Amino acid sequence: MVKNLIKIKRNKIITLISIFVLVSVISGFVFFNIRANGKTNEEELFNNLEPFFEVLNLIRFEYVEKDIDLDEVVQGAIKGMLKALDDPYTRYMDPQALKREQEDMFLGRFGGLGIIISIKDDQLTIISPIEDTPAYRAGIKAGDKMVEIDGKSTEGMELDEAVNILRGEKGTEVSIVIKRENVEEVLKITIIRDIIEVKAVKNEIMGKNNNLGYIRVTTFNANTEPELEEVLNEFKNNNDIQGIILDLRNNPGGLLDSAIDVASKFIKEGAVVHIKNRDGIVASMESRGNKYPEWPLFVLVNEGSASASEIVAGAIQDSGRGKLLGERTFGKGVVQQVFNLYNGSGIAITTSEYFTPSERSINHIGIEPDILVEPTEDGEQDMQLNKAIQYLEEELN
Repeated sequence: MVKNLIKIKRNKIITLISIFVLVSVISGFVFFNIRANGKTNEEELFNNLEPFFEVLNLIRFEYVEKDIDLDEVVQGAIKGMLKALDDPYTRYMDPQALKREQEDMFLGRFGGLGIIISIKDDQLTIISPIEDTPAYRAGIKAGDKMVEIDGKSTEGMELDEAVNILRGEKGTEVSIVIKRENVEEVLKITIIRDIIEVKAVKNEIMGKNNNLGYIRVTTFNANTEPELEEVLNEFKNNNDIQGIILDLRNNPGGLLDSAIDVASKFIKEGAVVHIKNRDGIVASMESRGNKYPEWPLFVLVNEGSASASEIVAGAIQDSGRGKLLGERTFGKGVVQQVFNLYNGSGIAITTSEYFTPSERSINHIGIEPDILVEPTEDGEQDMQLNKAIQYLEEELN
């Protein structure tokens, strides 16, 4: 009896050590790098982790079902750990979700509806619909709360779970239920999925005298800077262009480096953004300079302008390079970094906060435009764009 108990205990200890190694590898972190008071403190770390391993061990040996998927259990633990941070932007991505995110940033092509979503006030919220996509054509708006997807409540639903449901093959249907501000009844909408190809930059010549260059930046990915440079070179060679409208409405953001590149095209020198890390160390990201005329500039923003869009808008506003017109922006003033884990999954962790050149924090606040212009209700006329054209033409005259 005693010998059997010793054997069981020894097996449990061996299993506990094995699980520790497994979780260490899965997490991709070296646990001993946690610091306390500036010094490595392994004892405190093990004290914090001991209940976790006890529970994991009890599941292995005491839970009624023997065939437990240990990977699934550990993934659940990681998700719970990140959820405890109470940060909607820090999240776990399974291999499929990580691959999808990387494709979005570098390829700009995927199957789905064409919406950018996040968790805001504990609700699944649409940051912005992407132009010329099924969601955009169905009338989805920035700020809409998604309460159901295909008959399933989104209460407590994780972001990646929602995205996995919404993504899918071209031609397939998905039904969503939307709660919209100032609308009493919920809206039930069925949308047909399509291949979403995001062109980062669109342009047009506008104005009574065809002398205004309109630039629509839809996202900040690897293609944004070269596409924008091509457009600006075209405008520079067009002697008729005398003013620029930069449209960042419903642009959910993207890569920090891309935002600095875009801001640099309009701001020749000085700070674009300040980044503060967990230790309070601030790094100022300076303009990379440009070769373009300082055309009079208006920037269109709304509540769907988030993250990298707010970096560009804040830099232009603080530098006095141009004026913002539209509505208050979304208010995402933090930066995430993606870490790859051993099994192809990854985690996006908020690693720093950013401030505008005048050291304004815009997180959960947003940026107020210089000229407030509400959108028209019928959607037939773009009042914000029309006002920007009007103000630019008045300035030029």
